[in-house]
Amino acid sequence: MSTVSIRPARADDSESIARVVKESWLATNRRFLPDDSASAVMHGDRLAEITAMHWQSIWVAVFDSAVVGAVAANDQGHMWMLYVLPDHQGLGIGSALYTAAIDNMRKSGTRKAMLEVLAANESAVAFYRTRGWVPEGRRTEHIPGFRFTAVRMGLTLA
Repeated sequence: MSTVSIRPARADDSESIARVVKESWLATNRRFLPDDSASAVMHGDRLAEITAMHWQSIWVAVFDSAVVGAVAANDQGHMWMLYVLPDHQGLGIGSALYTAAIDNMRKSGTRKAMLEVLAANESAVAFYRTRGWVPEGRRTEHIPGFRFTAVRMGLTLA
């Protein structure tokens, strides 16, 4: 039986991370956004470029030698992604990634964490609320052909 391991990302993980982000983001958010808008946001080449630049702040979940999830959080307390491939969701992988990110922020002396999530994504908002995150504001964002609201959430770590 295979197990999931959580480890810091490596530079050569960037394409795998981009695939995880794109597939899980589209599966989760397509119901909130028009198809062409969702696809425009999740352009594969751009994602690979972003993850290649920021891989040092990313942790990955590996199952059967494949990256199946990723979380990014820096030592300034900004958690800017937490994604698990749709067929691996509900197995505790997201929680394990989340714990790794929070533990890493605490070890680096971060006193407060922050993130943003689509307001319409009630399950994500609930995931964070049950872990102590508190809504601190909202902002409206425009992407090609669509306007959406994001909830800014904070968590005291120290």
